[in-house]
Amino acid sequence: MSVHTVLFIRHGRTKFNQERRLQGALPVPLDNEGRQQSRALARYLRSVPIDAIYASPRPRALETAQIIGETLEQEVREDERLAEIAFGDFEGHTFAEVKTRFPEAYRKWEAGYRAYRVPGGESRVDVQRRMAAAWGDIVNAKSYNAVAVVGHSSAMMILLASMFAQLPDKRMKNCSITTLRRFQDIWEISAFAETPQEAEQPG
Repeated sequence: MSVHTVLFIRHGRTKFNQERRLQGALPVPLDNEGRQQSRALARYLRSVPIDAIYASPRPRALETAQIIGETLEQEVREDERLAEIAFGDFEGHTFAEVKTRFPEAYRKWEAGYRAYRVPGGESRVDVQRRMAAAWGDIVNAKSYNAVAVVGHSSAMMILLASMFAQLPDKRMKNCSITTLRRFQDIWEISAFAETPQEAEQPG
């Protein structure tokens, strides 16, 4: 048996999410709403077969994963390679603040050049490489059929953009689920950025 289904789960809400601040490598915890979201997600996942849970070690992702793990009676496996992109000097600021404080670096980041590193941070290529390495190890595990990966929107989107020619034009909300399923020798996106409420809707 090998992994057939992967659920990419974005962590619950944080205060920085509310304030639209870049979190990156900062140890930002969930806020009260984020914990409620995580508990609601965990209840929904009771009906979804999951054999293993992997998580970024950043507090907001790890706490989300632990809430899910406690509900599903599953151990959480931390993997540093699943962490959010490190935004270096941008961290703790809104994009409006970044544009004012670091105009040259902001322009270079917005250009979308994948090898560009924000001062003190990572490039998109750096993140793609470590996420792809983690992905390879996770999906090649022989003892699981379905796994959950709890992480961060930017890092997960970078990986997905490297795997698929086109992604849905939809934002990954907090505690949303993106489901990938293996079809023969390829992976397909069967659901993208669905919250439990959306996933429960008929049709």
